Order: sequence, then structure tokens, then C-alpha cells
Amino acid sequence: MKTAVKLFMKSLILFALVLTSCTKEGPQGELGPIGPAGKDGVNGISGTNGADGEDGMDGEDGTDGNANVIASDWLEPTESSYIVNNPRLKSLELANGVNQNTIMEGVILVYYDNDIDVTLLPQYYFVTGTINKTVETRINHASRRIYVSIERFDSDLTPREYLWDPSGPAYGKGVRFRYVIIPSNTTTGKKATIDFKKMSYEAVMDHFELAY
Repeated sequence: MKTAVKLFMKSLILFALVLTSCTKEGPQGELGPIGPAGKDGVNGISGTNGADGEDGMDGEDGTDGNANVIASDWLEPTESSYIVNNPRLKSLELANGVNQNTIMEGVILVYYDNDIDVTLLPQYYFVTGTINKTVETRINHASRRIYVSIERFDSDLTPREYLWDPSGPAYGKGVRFRYVIIPSNTTTGKKATIDFKKMSYEAVMDHFELAY
């Protein structure tokens, strides 16, 4: 009996120890503050663009060529050269079939050589303040022809005023004519900054590298 009681008491004590050792799980503690975020890793640095190079200098403008320029030889008229051959009025054809756009937009220069000097037409001659002779360029737009007219108002024209005699005396051979036609599609046409009508005959010939 005593043995049974002792055994029961030991079992009771052992049971109490087991209950005491199995403690209940306590409540969850509060979360601490969130720590600062770590620094982002350093990305590789892209290479910077190099500085732009300086613009090169503009090249100089090329010299105007004469590929599109039409220049005649000197026309040395005889009696049969004139399509109008009246005593006081002469009309001489210099060119025909000239491009219409050239007539309207280009530059047409007609030079007059009287065996003393070369001048650009028109030329007017005066006596006591009154015009007594004209030498002019005339252009027929319908036929696209270029003419020279010589007209005297106070008397008939002398041969020296409208003919050319290559065997004549110095400064007395007569008159002759030459034209230079500059189309508008060249860099030196009507819209160019160069005013060829204000240039001397020699300067124009030199500009286009033409023989005098």
C-alpha cells in the first residue's frame, strides 16, 4: 500500500514538473523601426560626347566661265550687208533665232567700233544740243533678231559712218559691230550683281576671257 502511494506521489510530482516546464508562448513583441534603405549601387558612367569640330572655311567662288556666253566676231559691213539701206537710215542684222528667254532675261551687249574707240550701244551724237545721229540696238521679239540701226537726221550718211574698209587709213576705216549675249541661266546673267553695261569693253572681254 505504501509502495503504491509512493508511486502515485512520484507520478503526480513528475506531472507537475512537466506542466511547469511547458510555458505558454508570450505575445509577439512590437516591430522595431525600419532601418534606412541601403545606397543604390553605382552605375557605370557613360562616356561624354566629344566637342564638335569647327566648321571648315567656305571655299572661294570659282571664276565665272564663258561656256554659255555667245560672242560674235567683228561684223564689218559692206553695202550689201544692210537690209534697210536708205540714205539717212541703215539697218543691219547681227543675229537671228536668239533664245526668247535670253532676250527677256539675259544680257545683250552690242559694241560699236568706229576705228577710234569701242563703245557700247546706244550712241547719240549732238550738234548744238540737238541729236543729229543715233546708232542703236534694236531687238525684234517676234523674229528673235538683233539689229543695229544707224540714222542721221540732218543729212545723208557718209560711207565712213556705216561701212568698214579694212584697207582704209588708220582711224578712218569706218564702223563695225560685235555682240556678246549672256544667257540668264549663267551666274553672270541679268540677276547677277555685276553690271556689265557699266564696264569697259576690255573689262568685259577679260572677264569672259574673250579675244579683243
